[in-house]
Amino acid sequence: MQFDWMIQCYAGDGVHRDTPLVETLKRSDVLDGADTAVEAGLDGLWAPDHFMLGPHAQEYEVWTLLSVLAERTDEVDIGSLVNSVTYRNPALLAKMATTLDILSEGRLRLGLGAGWHDEEHAAYGFDYPDVGTRIDWLEETIQIVKAMFTEDHPSFHGDHFQIENALNEPKPVSDPHPPIVVGGAGPRMLRLIAKYADEWNVEISARARGKPIEFKVRKFEEYLETEGRDPDDVERSWLGHVLVRETEDEIAEYEERIFPLPWGEESDMDDQLEDAADAREKGGFLIGTPAQVAEQITEIRDLGFGKLQLLFLDFPETTGMELFGDEVLPQF
Repeated sequence: MQFDWMIQCYAGDGVHRDTPLVETLKRSDVLDGADTAVEAGLDGLWAPDHFMLGPHAQEYEVWTLLSVLAERTDEVDIGSLVNSVTYRNPALLAKMATTLDILSEGRLRLGLGAGWHDEEHAAYGFDYPDVGTRIDWLEETIQIVKAMFTEDHPSFHGDHFQIENALNEPKPVSDPHPPIVVGGAGPRMLRLIAKYADEWNVEISARARGKPIEFKVRKFEEYLETEGRDPDDVERSWLGHVLVRETEDEIAEYEERIFPLPWGEESDMDDQLEDAADAREKGGFLIGTPAQVAEQITEIRDLGFGKLQLLFLDFPETTGMELFGDEVLPQF
């Protein structure tokens, strides 16, 4: 299996489920965290595409951050998890991705999604149409970036986006192009992923909404068959939270510090995770000793997911990340 760090580049301060112990966003914490992730043996660094997450709206812009990480590292994957197609013109996005793929010597993975943060769109002046339209945008964006990655004189005329001889030189160094990772788990999204993506990513809310994840895995297999694609050609990744400590007493101590946590998207947090047990049940949080966390990961692997992007609940401390690298990762 592959284990990556989903960089926690926003301050949650007791409220946001992803960064509950981050009181203030600091350059040193983020970059030291990236260094620690690499030293711990994690194989990838991912960043979210938002502008104002968390109670203090402290957030780093994804492409600027990824550029720094590309220069700071040598071998690990770098990627967006996931870019909202509402924030950038598809042709510009293709050019940005191509540049970073070249500068990182082929380590970029391009994560794409339909977007969700309505308040963020309103604040920054981005259009935020209904979800069906946003998925239409996503499909056309994928077609455009693939064309610009691979064609000498790419043109595309869709219902929402058009390009005409949109030259994109030099081309990406990844062959045939940077892998396209699409996040989501609704029926239409799964069909789109089965048709276009190189990797299917599921995050917490995508797993929590609608049918159980086991059902979604089965449907995804059916959609891949319909598209005539080999299931082995599409990687599957799982975005999850982890709290790992040596002893039950240490876990209880952090449980006191972290929970309760609001549960849901920022614009729709109408539930709470009361404690670690609640977090495991509702959100699939990986919480426990190294042996317990490894057991929970085995269940995810058995569903067919070979990659985990991890959010460490004790960050900006790096003890959990280091312990994961020392005692959990070697088991896989």
